[in-house]
Amino acid sequence: MKRFNINAGLLPIVISILVACNTEPDAKAIRKEVLNIHDKLMVDGQKLMRNKMQLDTILLNEKAKSLPDSSKLADLISRLNQADEKMMDWMHFFKADFKGKTAEDDMAYYKSQMIKIRAVEDEYINVIRASDSALKSHQVIPLKDQNGVHQHQH
Repeated sequence: MKRFNINAGLLPIVISILVACNTEPDAKAIRKEVLNIHDKLMVDGQKLMRNKMQLDTILLNEKAKSLPDSSKLADLISRLNQADEKMMDWMHFFKADFKGKTAEDDMAYYKSQMIKIRAVEDEYINVIRASDSALKSHQVIPLKDQNGVHQHQH
């Protein structure tokens, strides 16, 4: 009987420890991660725009090897523009200071924003890789940043 009383006395302590050790992220943590992805994409957006400018130059200077190649470059430029527009749309509608009626509302909002920003991130990765490849195939040297360092996707 005494053993039962000791265990019953430990139960509230164990429950308190488990609640305190809850590893579920809260809305603030998810919001922070969403903003971190946004910040990374802002840097990647500079790379996206540099690649677009270089591809525009190739296309305008008629350096494209053939009509199908010109069409591929125009399509890639369009994809770069679309990725940039999706980022701008996301930023336009994102509410960094969102406050719902409940903590669950906040969590749901930031989780939905995480899904949206991850989709933008995936598109950025794919289109930047494709544009890097196209630039390489046209033997274009990467543009340099303001410090004279070659820009590379990392």
